[in-house]
Amino acid sequence: MSSAPNNITRLPTARATALESKEAVTKEERARSSELAVNDDREMVPRRDDDARRELALDSGEDETFSLVPLPQPDHNWSRTLLSFGIVVILPLCLLGLYFLFLATPQYFAEFRFSVTEVTPSAGPLGGGGSGGTTAAAVASAMGGHSAAAGGGTAQNFVVIDYLKSRQVVDELSQSVNVREIYSRPEIDWPNRFDRSRSTEHLVRYWNKMVWANFDPLTGLASVEIKAFRPDDALTIANQLVTLSENLVNKIAKRAEEDAVKFAEQEVVRAKAGLDKARAAMAEFREKEGVIDPIPSVVSGNTQLIGTLRGSVSQLEADYDTIRRQNLSESAPSVVALKSRVQAAREQLASVEREVSGSRSGRNVLAGVVARFEALDMDRQYAQAILLTSLQSLDRARASAAAQHLYLTPYVRPALPESAGGPRVFLSMVLGAFILAAIWFIGLLAVRSIVNSRA
Repeated sequence: MSSAPNNITRLPTARATALESKEAVTKEERARSSELAVNDDREMVPRRDDDARRELALDSGEDETFSLVPLPQPDHNWSRTLLSFGIVVILPLCLLGLYFLFLATPQYFAEFRFSVTEVTPSAGPLGGGGSGGTTAAAVASAMGGHSAAAGGGTAQNFVVIDYLKSRQVVDELSQSVNVREIYSRPEIDWPNRFDRSRSTEHLVRYWNKMVWANFDPLTGLASVEIKAFRPDDALTIANQLVTLSENLVNKIAKRAEEDAVKFAEQEVVRAKAGLDKARAAMAEFREKEGVIDPIPSVVSGNTQLIGTLRGSVSQLEADYDTIRRQNLSESAPSVVALKSRVQAAREQLASVEREVSGSRSGRNVLAGVVARFEALDMDRQYAQAILLTSLQSLDRARASAAAQHLYLTPYVRPALPESAGGPRVFLSMVLGAFILAAIWFIGLLAVRSIVNSRA
C-alpha cells in the first residue's frame, strides 16, 4: 500500500526532470549557437563537441535530430542605394542639363589649314647657270660652305604648331587683337569666361583651351581651330594667326639669309685686304728695281740691245781686220781708235749679257727680277679673282635675302562661322553620366567593403 503513493509521486518528478533537461538542452543550444564561427571555407562549425548535446537529448526521452543553425540573410537596404544613386548621379546630371539649357554660351569655331612649303628658284645671272637649287645654296657653294636653307617645310610646320600654343603668340596677338576683352565679355558663361584681372600665365593656359592645332607628318598638312563666343571674334583671331604664322616662317628663313650676307661681307673685306697687300708688294718691288714691268721693258729691251751690240761688235771687228790687212802699224791712230771701239763694244755686250745671266754690281740678275715680278703679279691676280668672287657672292646673298623662299600657304582659309559648333550637349551628357556612374559605383563598393570588414 505504501509503495503506490511513492510510485505516483515519482512519475511527476521524473517528467519534471525530463522537462528541465529539455529546457537546459535548449538553452545550451542557444548559447552554443552564439559561439559559432565561420571557417575559411565559409562553413558554420560549432566550437564544442556535439556528442554531449546528443546524449542529453537521448536522456530526456525525446528523439531529436541535430541540425546546424541557418546562415543569416543579408540585409539589402535598397532605399539607401537608390538615394545615393540619385544624389551622386541623377542630381548632377540634372544640374548639368540645366546649365546647358539656360546658362551655356554658344561656341563658334573658325578653322584654317596650311602647309609650309619651300620655293627652290633656279640660279639667276649671278649664279652662272640654271642648275636649280636655292640662292642660299649657290651663295654657300660659291663661298666654299654648305647651304643653310631649310630642306623642306616639315620642321617649320612643327615650329608653327608649337608657336600657336606659346606665350609669344599671345603677346603678339594682343598687339592687334584684345584677347582679354574678347574672352572676358559678360555674356560668356562663368565656367568659360576669363577673368581679365589674372596674369599672363593664366591667359596662356586659357588660350591653350581655346586653340587646337595639329600637324600630320605623313601628309605634311597642318590644321588649326579657334574657339570663340562670337562668330566675328573667331574669324578675326584666325586671320591674325595666319599672318603671325607666316611672319614667323619668314623670320626663320631670313635668319639663314642674313647670316649668308654677313659671311659674304666678311669675305669681301678679307679679299680687299689681300688685294691691297699684293698691290703694296708690287709697288715696293717697282720702286726697288726701277722698272714698271720687267717682262716687256727690260727683257725685250735687253734682247734688242744684245742683238744691236753683237752686230756693232761684228762690224767693228771686221773693220779692224780690214785695217790690219793694210799693213798699218798697231800704233797708228786709226788702228788704236778702231781697236778701242771694238773693246768698248765687247765690254758693253758682256755687261748686257751679265744682266740677263750673271750678276751686276749691287743689283740682282734679270732672271731673278722677272721671277719675283711674276710671283708678285700672280698674287695680285689671285687676290683680284678672290675679290671678284666675293663681290659676286655678296650680290647673290643680298638678292637671296631680299627674296622669299619659305611660304606658309593656307589652302583652307578661315571663314565666318554661321552656326554654333558647341557646346556638344548630347556628348557632354553621356560622358558626364558615365563618369558620375563610375564614381558612384566605386564609392558604393568602397562603403560596402568597409561595412563588411567591421561586421
